[in-house]
Amino acid sequence: MAEPSVPAGGAVEDQLGTPTSLSSTPTDLSDFQQADLLKADRIPLRGPSGEVIWHSTPDGVAIISQTCDVVQPNKAYLQVAPIVRLPASLVKQAAKGAMPGYVAVPEAGPDAFADLDHIATVSKAHVALLAPQRGVADVAAMRVFGMRVGRRFSRFAFPDAVVPWLEPLKRSVIRKAGKTSSPLGFVLDEWVESLRLECAPSWDVGPPYQLTLLVIVKPGLLPVVLEDEMPEPPAELTQWLWDEEGNVSQRPAAIAERLVKVGVSGDRGERLWLWEGFGQSLVADCQPDPLVPSDVLNAVAEGKIDAEITTIRDIAYERVLRSEEIDVEHLSPPLPR
Repeated sequence: MAEPSVPAGGAVEDQLGTPTSLSSTPTDLSDFQQADLLKADRIPLRGPSGEVIWHSTPDGVAIISQTCDVVQPNKAYLQVAPIVRLPASLVKQAAKGAMPGYVAVPEAGPDAFADLDHIATVSKAHVALLAPQRGVADVAAMRVFGMRVGRRFSRFAFPDAVVPWLEPLKRSVIRKAGKTSSPLGFVLDEWVESLRLECAPSWDVGPPYQLTLLVIVKPGLLPVVLEDEMPEPPAELTQWLWDEEGNVSQRPAAIAERLVKVGVSGDRGERLWLWEGFGQSLVADCQPDPLVPSDVLNAVAEGKIDAEITTIRDIAYERVLRSEEIDVEHLSPPLPR
């Protein structure tokens, strides 16, 4: 809720803004750090005409500035974002980074996220009057928080001609994340670490792009098999999973259901080929509408996106650098030109 004008009163503890007179003495925030929680009922946002609009923050705010900037005494301001509570259906999706506008603040609760769409620049002189509470428990969680904040402003923009190829993936799969009552939702939330789109050798080469969907799963889920020891898929599984031309014939939801039934300790050959089929099924529908412009139809090499299953431990750092994580916001339609 936003208030259209600056409130006449209110204690410092209730609102964060610019003091009427700033002291020339540097503000000591040595006890503060990124992701810290502050109790504040409202923050000042800049309106379209330059006016101050007070944005309600009933759950307080989180510091999103880097700790080095927070504790630097010669900097007079820092940035904060409201804490919001997301519905259960979105929590896991947002916590995995699939909704970059929200960054999890674990110590504020499992449904607590910093809303990066409403960032305010506030005076350190006011912040110093508040008592910080830790929003993260350790250095590892702090690193994740910082990376997620940074990603909100540094995400790679997929070429406009590629977005229509990924739209079916968004509609049929990505939006199922968070719905753990279904096998597909469970697999996406609990077993898949990340979906990344790799372009070889790089996006700089231009279209047609050689694209591979990297399905990165958690350690221990994908059986370790040497290339020359790949087991043949069982005959029954082959008939169920692929058609006579070798194309995957099952939907991601059906394969996910079978993966869950097999479990993490079932037959290693069956698990291996089910994961392979799962990756193939994710990209099977990644085709643009036939009526799209020719630059879209010709944007992907050979008219298809490949798929590869790997684990977070096995993927080479080089491939991480040349791939981009796929999220819902990544796949928004391009702006009209």
